[in-house]
Amino acid sequence: MKRIGAYYREEVLSLPQEMLIEVELPRSSGEFKIIKDLFGWKLYSGDNFVECRSEEEARYLLVFWDAGMRNVMVPKEEEYLKKILPELERLKKRTDEIIEKHLRALRNPRLREQVRREVYMEITK
Repeated sequence: MKRIGAYYREEVLSLPQEMLIEVELPRSSGEFKIIKDLFGWKLYSGDNFVECRSEEEARYLLVFWDAGMRNVMVPKEEEYLKKILPELERLKKRTDEIIEKHLRALRNPRLREQVRREVYMEITK
């Protein structure tokens, strides 16, 4: 199985710098919501939010914000983002399933979340 970090490097970081936007993500509060309002799309985690150009960009950022990343490069071209998003979300879902399977033994929710974040930081390198 390809890792999220490898997919990110191959499909995003390999693009020319002028085709990318860097987005800084605030600290996560756990639960995430994608909301469309009068001014566009927003990705929320608690009271923190990131403004997004589209629903696809919000979904893309959600993958990395949930994984604990703070700075993410985002493709500027919307069609390219739409093209790579399904595989990225599939990899994230499969990774979550594997991590959760191994973390079930940990009873302490705080410790479980800490280990989950550390695993994600390692696999997104």
